[in-house]
Amino acid sequence: MSKAKLVLGAALAFGVVGVSAGLLAPSVAIAEQKVSVAVGKSLKTAQEAIQKKKWDQALQAIKAADAVSPKSTFDQYKINELLWYVYLQQGRNADAARLLEQQMASPEMPAGEKVQRTKTLAQLNFRAGSYGKAVQYANQYLKSAPGDQDVQLLVAQAYYQQKDYKNAIAAADRLIKAGAKPSEDVLQLKLRSAYEIGDKEATAGTLDLLLKYYPTPDTWARVLDSYIAQTKHDSELMSLYRLSEDVGALNKARQYTDMSQALVVGGFAIEGQKIIEKGLAAGVFQGEELARAQRTLESAKRRADAERAELPKAAARLAAARTGEDMYAVGKLYFSAGDYGNAADALRKAIAKNSLSDADDADMLLGIALARQGKNAEAAKAFQVIKDPKMMEVAKLWLIKAR
Repeated sequence: MSKAKLVLGAALAFGVVGVSAGLLAPSVAIAEQKVSVAVGKSLKTAQEAIQKKKWDQALQAIKAADAVSPKSTFDQYKINELLWYVYLQQGRNADAARLLEQQMASPEMPAGEKVQRTKTLAQLNFRAGSYGKAVQYANQYLKSAPGDQDVQLLVAQAYYQQKDYKNAIAAADRLIKAGAKPSEDVLQLKLRSAYEIGDKEATAGTLDLLLKYYPTPDTWARVLDSYIAQTKHDSELMSLYRLSEDVGALNKARQYTDMSQALVVGGFAIEGQKIIEKGLAAGVFQGEELARAQRTLESAKRRADAERAELPKAAARLAAARTGEDMYAVGKLYFSAGDYGNAADALRKAIAKNSLSDADDADMLLGIALARQGKNAEAAKAFQVIKDPKMMEVAKLWLIKAR
């Protein structure tokens, strides 16, 4: 299973990244000594309506000013200045952008305002869905303000919206390299873009950065939910559920029930009982899910009681064991009981025999046992020797958690 497929759910779950930069509003001050009397009267009425956020009234007054004839170039400039701002407030972004472009071409616009107005044009065009123009004006603005990360992000977003994923990744990379800690927005955008073009290396690297810098339970939950939905192998599934528990991403009723049942079937009944009891104590179950959880608990208890009866004999079993499989069975028993120190000891002995039918399972379990003791360096060594490609995907997530 490819990394790209595994992260699809997580990538899309983040939603569309918003434009964080604020639009620069025009000044509504009118130099009345330069505006004709008829135009100035109507624009004053428009200003008063703007201050009260009565946009329809403002628009009516601006239209009255525009109907005056003749008008000077300055009259028209001030009329359009208020008009595009009202359009902006009404959500008419395309109309606002069209008028602001006219303003940029007007000889009345002060030269000192043009840089910031270029930024505003980029933002307006992005809001209007004119992504090509958004890139054009953003790049023009960045020539004067190359360090504006909001506008750099807008460029990456605009490329993404045009399905130009390679340029979106290139723009995102410039942002990522610009600072010590990239923003979550830009990492999410690069992750989605990398998935779209099937760039497995970029997908894996971005996922690593996302979980490195933003390892919140919510981020982990989105990533792990995608893995769990795609995983069929029991050992992988149990390892993913255990990671979900350890990073605080286990929070849904069905997750607790499914994890408990998988553990019981997999020979970890004591652990399975603990998990379903944890979910019940957290109050995550309601209605039919509660009834299902109670049935799961009853089944887990019966199997767990049998495991607990074997615990007093575990040390002797390990001492008498001659095969790696027998040692592995003891390691599983200790692990299920939460005795990670003895579990790690038994698992190391089992692995050393070099005769296990599935050494990757033992290495994964050893790594988790060590990680749960806080022995992250040792855990990393166990995860790094896993060879099966599917299990390696899960081990990489544990390595991120263990670093």
